[in-house]
Amino acid sequence: KYRFRILNASNGRFYHLSLSSRQPFHQIGTDQGLLPAPIEVHDFVLAPAERVDLVIDFKDHAGEQIVLNNDAFPMMRFNVSRAKVSDPSLLPVALRPVPKIPESEAVQTRVMAINEYMDRGGESMLMLLNGSHWSTPITERPKLNSTEIWSISNPTEDSHPIHVHLVRFQILDRRPFDETTYKTTGRMRFIGPPEAPEPYESGWKDTVRVHSMMLTRF
Repeated sequence: KYRFRILNASNGRFYHLSLSSRQPFHQIGTDQGLLPAPIEVHDFVLAPAERVDLVIDFKDHAGEQIVLNNDAFPMMRFNVSRAKVSDPSLLPVALRPVPKIPESEAVQTRVMAINEYMDRGGESMLMLLNGSHWSTPITERPKLNSTEIWSISNPTEDSHPIHVHLVRFQILDRRPFDETTYKTTGRMRFIGPPEAPEPYESGWKDTVRVHSMMLTRF
């Protein structure tokens, strides 16, 4: 068993990772710490700045070459020794409690949007959160030790990672909305039910993928 702490340090590329041996990863943590218990995942997506804690068990693959694959290309190869190894360790059944925060504890809901600005040729030239530049004075000032719900809409064609400084959160859900209604009237008309986060997104996070044409709440 080997433990890996993986960070997507790319500035724009998303990675969809899996193993060529088709064996599962045993995930034990996310951005901000351990999960309540290990979970098995056969593949997962990491956006820039996201982290994941994994255990890979090579015991049934002596002498094999196992490749960590992204959809577009191979990322890394493990050459597993043929030598016999004694590893009596076991993954714990329980890791660290992650109490689910009730939505009723939120003292405020903040609604924000990703704004994309196009040039005359229809090419994207600028993207802002709530129309604010990085150098713009701070607009959101949550109180220390309070709980809030943040809802971010993404009317662009791409998924975007949102990283919030000095805070940890739990992803609530994502819900698809009608693009035309939103872009012409600014009104949010949902066209499907809320979608729960992926199992590998459970636990404490500080970076969330805000998908195209969806409202993401955390």
